[in-house]
Amino acid sequence: MIEKISDILIITDVDGTLLREKSGISKENLDAIKRFTDKGGHFTVSTGRAIDVARYLLKDIPINTPSVHINGGYFYDWQNEKIIEPNYISIYARYIIKKIKEKFDFCDCHFASTDSVNLLTSGNYLKKYIPEREFHFFEGNIEDIPENVYKYIVCCDPENMDAVRTFAESAAGKDIKVIQSSPFFLEILPAKNSKGASLKRLCEMIDIPLENSVAAGDFENDSEMLLTAGLGAAVENAQESLKEIADVILPSCEENAIAHLIEFLEEMYD
Repeated sequence: MIEKISDILIITDVDGTLLREKSGISKENLDAIKRFTDKGGHFTVSTGRAIDVARYLLKDIPINTPSVHINGGYFYDWQNEKIIEPNYISIYARYIIKKIKEKFDFCDCHFASTDSVNLLTSGNYLKKYIPEREFHFFEGNIEDIPENVYKYIVCCDPENMDAVRTFAESAAGKDIKVIQSSPFFLEILPAKNSKGASLKRLCEMIDIPLENSVAAGDFENDSEMLLTAGLGAAVENAQESLKEIADVILPSCEENAIAHLIEFLEEMYD
């Protein structure tokens, strides 16, 4: 039961929800988050990004609770600067990627390890969508990919995504699942990994009742998190399917959605 702000956990997606497309965190969002955490509220993020990039993007935000990365691949303890409870994908996934590369040679394929994103292809498609990012190219063959991989990512133009996704789903075994995190990103993950399962585990870690959690997101990979949380919020720019399951619709990411969410909670519990 929520009685005051310090009883609440806010967990938000990053891209398309918390951060604006071209200018990062808004002053309005940042001020609201600082106000929320100063009152004892628990604030964190759940993202498909690895910590190496997330740490840079989120460096000014007072995250005071472990964050979720790689869509449930691991937690990151910001206070002690360490990864918690890593969960790696089956080595079988590398052969799904091999088949995708052979059938769809226009795709970019890469994998996420603890240290970096490692490209298995040219990076041309990926750079269309993340133009300023530096990438590490993996020099070995598919069989040489290490075992400590959290997920594989396939990038292509949205008009080709349905065909690529259908093929990937047909090749995935019972221990692997396929989801989209944007119109041009297809992610291949351990079947048990999800933002929803990670939210449940996070609430156990910090001893917050699940019904006291508030989750915000914009895309398919956020759906389980919104359904799991005590309150699920979708931004106005979210997929229609996500808005259909949300308890609350916030303004768009570009219009300070998280600040509006915090103001809504303050009106109720402050």
